[in-house]
Amino acid sequence: MTKSAYVAKRPKRSLKWLLQDWRLYLMMMIPVVWYAIFCYKPMYGLVIAFQNYNIFGGVSGSQFIGLDHFRFVFNMRDFSIALVNTLYLNFLDLIFGFPMPIILAIMLNEMRLIKLKKVSQTMLYLPHFLSWVIIGGMVLEIFSPTTGLLNSTLFKMGLIDSNVPFLTDGHMWRFTYVLVGVWQSMGWGTILYLAAITGLDMNLFEAAQIDGANKLKQIWHVTLPGIRSTIVVLLIMNIGRMMSRIQQCPLRTRWYLS
Repeated sequence: MTKSAYVAKRPKRSLKWLLQDWRLYLMMMIPVVWYAIFCYKPMYGLVIAFQNYNIFGGVSGSQFIGLDHFRFVFNMRDFSIALVNTLYLNFLDLIFGFPMPIILAIMLNEMRLIKLKKVSQTMLYLPHFLSWVIIGGMVLEIFSPTTGLLNSTLFKMGLIDSNVPFLTDGHMWRFTYVLVGVWQSMGWGTILYLAAITGLDMNLFEAAQIDGANKLKQIWHVTLPGIRSTIVVLLIMNIGRMMSRIQQCPLRTRWYLS
């Protein structure tokens, strides 16, 4: 017998599965195409970090200089200061900005007045959708050392004798930076945590209440363990965002000192 007689016949592949669910596969292609165009394709531009980039020559027409840009930045006198400040500010942002959405989500979930809950949600979510240009203008109007609303109010109330340099003093600037960052970003995290809390089984809370657990114990033993996976995922995302900011430190240092 020939060798082909021992070979099992392969079943013919059919595209019936693709034709049945073609709408789902078409929807799946939309984010794939979006990531390919706006996330992966721009990564080709990273090559300009190793070139003496010429805007007229483009990426292909610019001179390759290797690690000269990195040597220039690392040898700067103020690079270590900029790096330490970047690490410190991002660490403060993570410490104070990460737990705040969890606290706000739990507080909103415990509200019983529906109208107050909706108004509070709107006020908390709104800053996330504002442009940083608008937020910068608001911060300047509120915390300006000379004409700021906060300094003017405190001065008229007799609580201060001289203007507080919220934007110029190092220690006060750290406070302002963390405050504005937490205010701008806590709304988005609150949405995610609140959605996770509403998906918990209410029978767990009823069982805890029958066992004599008060609200704080219910939050500690039921709510927080129930949203633990969401907390871990968002913590990883926040750490990744912090690392990306730290990686941009050399570029920012050169831009500040140029």
